[in-house]
Amino acid sequence: MPKFFILAGILMFLAGCFSERFGESVRYRSEAPDPIKVTMPPDAIFISQQFLVSRETSDRHEGIDLWGPRSTPIIAAAPGVVVASWQEPLYGNRVRIDHGVDAEGNQISTRYFHLESRAVEVGQRVERGEFIGRMGATGVLAGAGVHLHFEVLVAEPEEQAMPIDPHLVWADGVGRVTCFDPQVRYPEGVIVMTYPAACDG
Repeated sequence: MPKFFILAGILMFLAGCFSERFGESVRYRSEAPDPIKVTMPPDAIFISQQFLVSRETSDRHEGIDLWGPRSTPIIAAAPGVVVASWQEPLYGNRVRIDHGVDAEGNQISTRYFHLESRAVEVGQRVERGEFIGRMGATGVLAGAGVHLHFEVLVAEPEEQAMPIDPHLVWADGVGRVTCFDPQVRYPEGVIVMTYPAACDG
């Protein structure tokens, strides 16, 4: 049996195992240069892979992976304007949102990969917590495993943007994953993120 099909089968099995896990995240890999202590809310879906840009190896994982059931609602992590919403072979259905300039003058954007479906169009203004698509397994790099690959980028244009660890910019502080709450007033003039998947509670 070809290795690809074996790997795809393993990933589908793991996706099933992770689909009901909440309030947990995997540890950073040992080669991660700056691991962050991550605190998860009890109703946030599982983080199956952490950010990794290693100084020692060529390994890179420029965001975090959230595992959950197929069609889990995916929401905007901060207010902004949709600057990309399309499908391509590697990452499948993908959305990019421009969140504007932070207090240090850095352009901040987020990317959402492997979506089952997209609910936003280029030029559309979205608010924090607004529904933008559903979790899926589209694109070759999804490996048939249902998940969201979520990235936070600094600078423009997209080709020159630098990925940063999403755990650096949660609304509740570094490493404190923050579920979106429509009752909370988030700070204005400061770009902070809330979890890009709707929490159960």
